[in-house]
Amino acid sequence: MSDTDPPSGEGSARRTTARRRPRTTGATDQKTHGNQQNYGNQKNHRKGTTTIMATTDTALKDALTSIEGTIGVALVDYTSGMALGVAGGSKDLDLTVAAAGNTDVVRAKVRTMEMLGLKEEIEDILITLGSQYHLIRLMTGRGSKGLFLYLALDRGRANLAMARHQLKRIEADLEV
Repeated sequence: MSDTDPPSGEGSARRTTARRRPRTTGATDQKTHGNQQNYGNQKNHRKGTTTIMATTDTALKDALTSIEGTIGVALVDYTSGMALGVAGGSKDLDLTVAAAGNTDVVRAKVRTMEMLGLKEEIEDILITLGSQYHLIRLMTGRGSKGLFLYLALDRGRANLAMARHQLKRIEADLEV
């Protein structure tokens, strides 16, 4: 078991956790808040930093509250089409249906790139509607192959460039 593994008996086959970026602290102990799990304030390999573990739900709620104009956000497994976590949504936007539908979009784009022989990775896919932006960000971190973040934005309230930047930060913070 490595320094970053949860204590035995707490994991499951499909349980996902998010690792927050290390925060530099002067103290050797740092408490966690909200839904975050504390696995013994695991030390990062760099001196003076502590790694904070957070649930996927916490990371999705962070996206919902920190990205201006967000309607809803989901973490999706595109091999199965299942939403692993959702936050937000509305009566007009069922995030589980959107997750399944956008799985087909991601699969088609990945298949097309393979057929074209393109060796680059997809960063994100943007779908622009009259009143909304739908942003799909494929995750590239260790252990996150086959996952994407789906973000629905109100076009009148959102800043697309900032939303892409913040979603990239959230994706980088997640380690599943």
